[in-house]
Amino acid sequence: FGMVPQENVASVWQTVASWGLHNMGQYGAFVYLSALSGSYYAPLHAVPDDGSAVITALAKCDHDSWCSEIMQDNATMTRESWHDGTYSHPWGSGAIVGFVWGILGVHQTSPGYASFIIRPKLGSLQYAELTVPTLRGHITIKAQPGALDVNIPCNTLATICLPRSSRDTLASNFSTRLFLDGVGIASIHSAGNICTASPVSCGADGVVRKLRASSDPVESPIYT
Repeated sequence: FGMVPQENVASVWQTVASWGLHNMGQYGAFVYLSALSGSYYAPLHAVPDDGSAVITALAKCDHDSWCSEIMQDNATMTRESWHDGTYSHPWGSGAIVGFVWGILGVHQTSPGYASFIIRPKLGSLQYAELTVPTLRGHITIKAQPGALDVNIPCNTLATICLPRSSRDTLASNFSTRLFLDGVGIASIHSAGNICTASPVSCGADGVVRKLRASSDPVESPIYT
């Protein structure tokens, strides 16, 4: 919401990240993961992370974790808290925030997903896939280092970005060129990602849009 000046965002974010999920607890997990994911201020500020902090919070397996909830309590759905409370409760589903807003970087930029941005931050992950149901249709995303496939509902506009990853530097390389469905397009750097300069709509007949990149000034990327 613009409360933190841009020049202080990195240090404030590092402080919040250092708190760790264990200090926030199950009831603070939603807010904590929202902060790590950029949440509502994502279109305004660059979150100084490649997704590793969110992955650490989601995948850790100590006592204060969803992993321990599954391993120690044989949970098959999220509880009110990791080891206490009611046995089926939306309060425990904060992990979804970390995955949707954080790792896949999906944020609506106008009501009802009339427009949205997809800014993946994969960290060390090799692949992530997600379907987001909206009033305008399902948004299907498949992301891996150097590649993003998106099914965009035809009555929406999306700004799509090359996944940021600890496995490659394409997203942060200012010589990287973007290709959408095999055609070179204008791009901008945004929050550590490289994104389409203009929003895009669905493909012809609703086909998946394929975003690729190349750091070679001549060669185009190979599509699969």
